[in-house]
Amino acid sequence: MKQVLSLIKGPLIFLCIAFLLNANSSFAQDKKMDVGLQIRPIFKNQFFNSGNTAFEQGNIIYEIVPELGYSYGMVVRTGLTKKLSLETGINYVRRNYLFTLEDQDSAVSISSAFGVIEYEIPISVLVYIRLSDKIYMNTSSGLSLNMFKKSVIEPKDNLIYIFQRSTWIIPGLIANMGWEYRTSLLGSFYLGASYQFPFSKVITMYADYYKNIGVESMSTKVGLAFITFDFKYFFPEKSK
Repeated sequence: MKQVLSLIKGPLIFLCIAFLLNANSSFAQDKKMDVGLQIRPIFKNQFFNSGNTAFEQGNIIYEIVPELGYSYGMVVRTGLTKKLSLETGINYVRRNYLFTLEDQDSAVSISSAFGVIEYEIPISVLVYIRLSDKIYMNTSSGLSLNMFKKSVIEPKDNLIYIFQRSTWIIPGLIANMGWEYRTSLLGSFYLGASYQFPFSKVITMYADYYKNIGVESMSTKVGLAFITFDFKYFFPEKSK
């Protein structure tokens, strides 16, 4: 519990400061709601605990390598003040991995691909900085509820492996920065990057490798933090 509180302490301080700074700037509420779509390629990054997992056990080398994933969904943004907005939505997320096994005794090598699927409901507060008449920069921070699908079993050759979720839902920390080009006729176009850090590793990999002399078993937890490039499009006011 102390670890969770320490993780969310930073975002909470950020949100409080943002509200205090903007409270004196404008009390007039901007209630406009923007609705749009987004697509996000997911990239691996070893620095943020989403890189390779490799270890040796019983003269067998196991490795889990993150591959390119993707996410897409709907985003809804509601104005709080002229400089603050609340953003939420729902996203489909698929992260792809390559699981490899190398038996040093028999020179056997096996590889198999699998994916981790979840549904994401983010809630964050955006702070705007106006750079020109139509260009804005914003930064945001908040929380995300991540709901994971059930385990999937993938047998291949002499290998049977399972990845299991420890729970079906878990919150995570999210942060974002990007730039937005707004037009009245064509809508708004957004380009940025996001980072998500789940509060715990909820996916555990179990594998049984059948050899001539018996069965070798292993288990390891998979890091689920990830970085995305974000492409968002908000519909123009008249179409909504």
